[in-house]
Amino acid sequence: MITQFLSNTKQYKDFMHIRWNIILSVIALVLLAWFYTLQPNDNELSQLIKSNTQPEYIGEKMSTSVFSPTGKKQYLATADKIEHYNEDRRTEFHQPLVYLFDIDDEKFGTQSWKLSAKKAKLTKNNMLYLDGNVIAETLLDNAKLQRVMTESAVVNLTTQDITSDTMVTIKGQNFSSTGLKLTGNLQQQIATLKEQVKTHYEINNK
Repeated sequence: MITQFLSNTKQYKDFMHIRWNIILSVIALVLLAWFYTLQPNDNELSQLIKSNTQPEYIGEKMSTSVFSPTGKKQYLATADKIEHYNEDRRTEFHQPLVYLFDIDDEKFGTQSWKLSAKKAKLTKNNMLYLDGNVIAETLLDNAKLQRVMTESAVVNLTTQDITSDTMVTIKGQNFSSTGLKLTGNLQQQIATLKEQVKTHYEINNK
């Protein structure tokens, strides 16, 4: 009888041991499942961790004005979308319009220009890189240099120097020219084509 009791006791302990193991396993599985639900997935992590290639801020239908050290407005830029990157302090524009104005010069007077393109990039050095259907158009009717059209151009917004390596069309008073390797200055109304230059003059018989 004692032997049977001991045997029953051992079986009971084994049963309880197995039972506790099952209970602890279930609890562990529940805790693991709960912990897993708290962990963000890769997509969520990528959204939380900002990459160096991501813009610091994005704005739509925005405009920004820049003033010279003397307090005069140097240019006004508007765009459908603006993205600013803090890493290299560049700003990218979608469908930009850039107005250059209030630049006084004793020799050349006050010049006004409108720059447009499909997209543009402004660097920390005030260099504007224009791409796609680039048009630089004077806002003065009597300007000698009236329009510059190309697919890619770089404009120094401080000096108003303009350069381009793509095919360029220049229109002025009674003439138009096409060619490559543009160098010039919008403020001084100077534009020079260095390669494959073709010029057409309009003769006014009046």
